[in-house]
Amino acid sequence: MTTAMIRKVILASVALAVAAMVGTNSLSVGQEAKEKKAKGVLPAYYRDVVSETQRQQIYSIQEKYAKQISDLQTQLNAITAQRDMEIESLLNAEQKDKVKKARDEAAAKKKKAAEEKKAAVADKAK
Repeated sequence: MTTAMIRKVILASVALAVAAMVGTNSLSVGQEAKEKKAKGVLPAYYRDVVSETQRQQIYSIQEKYAKQISDLQTQLNAITAQRDMEIESLLNAEQKDKVKKARDEAAAKKKKAAEEKKAAVADKAK
């Protein structure tokens, strides 16, 4: 791997780590300020089944594992970025241009579909 690619991977890893820390720090500050009830998201189909006590216990368990999961997700994202960069380094300039063009076309198509869906929802609401 070239030095430039290594720098990009390191920069991406640092950026992801900082983003994860900012996200978790703001969440914990908000939770400390409230100190009422723990908040979280129940697993699918649990809402109508569990009691309020169980709900709070579930939120507590989720909070206990949140940082570990976040750290692992950051590591996974960094490794995935490194893998993708290594794969892309195998391509020549022409191939890289074709991949970029295909990505750009897919992004434009996705954006257009989202705009059409938004317009359809707005028309339906009228």
